[in-house]
Amino acid sequence: MKRYIAPLLIALLAVNATAQTSLSLYHMEVVPQSSMLNPGRAPRCNVFVGMPSANISFRGETNIKLSQMFQKVDGEWKFLTENDFDYTDINRRLKKGARANTQMNLGLINVGWRQAENYWSVNWNFRISSGASMPKAFITMLDKGLPDGTRLNFSRMRFNMISYHELSLGYTRALDEQLTIGGRLKYLSGVFGAKTKFSKFDVTTGRDQWAFDVDGEANLSFPLKMNPDKNGAIAVDSIEWKEMSALEIVGRTLIGFHNPGAAIDLGAEYKIDENFKVSASVTDLGFIIWSKDANKLSAKNQYEYNGFEVEFNDFFDGINLSDRFSDVVDSVKNAFSSHTTTKTFATGVHPNIYLGGEFTPYQFMSVGLVSRTTFWGNGVTQNFNLTLNMKPYSFVSVMSGYTVDIKGCITGDFGFSINMGPLQYYLMLDGLPLVQRRMTFEGEKIVMPYNLCDMSVNTGFNIIIGAKGPKPNHNSKY
Repeated sequence: MKRYIAPLLIALLAVNATAQTSLSLYHMEVVPQSSMLNPGRAPRCNVFVGMPSANISFRGETNIKLSQMFQKVDGEWKFLTENDFDYTDINRRLKKGARANTQMNLGLINVGWRQAENYWSVNWNFRISSGASMPKAFITMLDKGLPDGTRLNFSRMRFNMISYHELSLGYTRALDEQLTIGGRLKYLSGVFGAKTKFSKFDVTTGRDQWAFDVDGEANLSFPLKMNPDKNGAIAVDSIEWKEMSALEIVGRTLIGFHNPGAAIDLGAEYKIDENFKVSASVTDLGFIIWSKDANKLSAKNQYEYNGFEVEFNDFFDGINLSDRFSDVVDSVKNAFSSHTTTKTFATGVHPNIYLGGEFTPYQFMSVGLVSRTTFWGNGVTQNFNLTLNMKPYSFVSVMSGYTVDIKGCITGDFGFSINMGPLQYYLMLDGLPLVQRRMTFEGEKIVMPYNLCDMSVNTGFNIIIGAKGPKPNHNSKY
């Protein structure tokens, strides 16, 4: 049984590959995209134009470290699916189960310009956000196996996903020499959406039969064709994609406005003196209403599976065991068949709260500290970031730092931007593993990023006009 559960666990944890804006970008003021984290901080240029579809960001987070999936036992490294693996640490950490969240942002159009004390920006972004939760019952199955009378609770199992277009208008204004405020109004247009919830999902094992008790629902906004039987029930394998013309696909994914939503960003920055300033912002505070191809699948069933018997002589009679297991899967599918209704539903867009402070002892150097709290559909995450930003020349800026989360995961950050005339290229990397271990599995040596936990990437090209980066002066202070 363990070899069937392990791929599911690994698949959930492996989605720690994508995300949205890097936290270390917050104090990288020479990159215009830093204002996306706080609209109260205007870009340090008169005009910027993001190269269409050339600015992309990814962010991923999970509540389990990669190092916790491996242990050294009697001089040999063991993976969490092996029998002698000690699950004490994982059980203590995953009190409510494993969790993984991802975000992606693609900048289609990003433009900003300064007007006296005002700064305006217009943005069109395509975004994808997803989250998955795996209940602790999966870890229990790996640890304890499935003896008779085991009752497992899978009700915390979740999968949520939204993809949408974001059209926004941003405004930043310096009220005086100390206080700057800003906001961004966003119109959202949902493309695809999914939200699942189980109020009950219990499995009880037994020698003669297994009992399933399920009460759950899934809200979907996808071009799906439902095929109910004569009783109105819909089997999972009977759901099909609708046939769509090329024009319908373009209308659904690019220019359609079928699932409306709205969001707002608010921010401010206060300059305490020539060396210190603090800032705060709230981003992505909003929602999407899903009505296009919206369906609600609900299942409320109790089912007992009595299994099948295989006699010893059956092996000599050419029995096909794969067909027997297919019968088991089909039986469970039919037992958990759903009923559907056309129903509009709503989802949030995962708001963030940023709190930052920056110390600038010299024109060419600053130290920044920022906190980010993210509200996902399956929990709340907290990260802290400390960066050293160096601007030795007006055309280049370099950042290095650390990111710490409340799970105790400490990773490194690195980034830079370089201006080649009006063309700017930037790259920000968060979540670089600080510790690597050389491990041996079955005689083969591999190098593993031991403390890998969360990761994010920001990269892109901008056209910068009127850059206001400071000129180097190593002997003067602000």
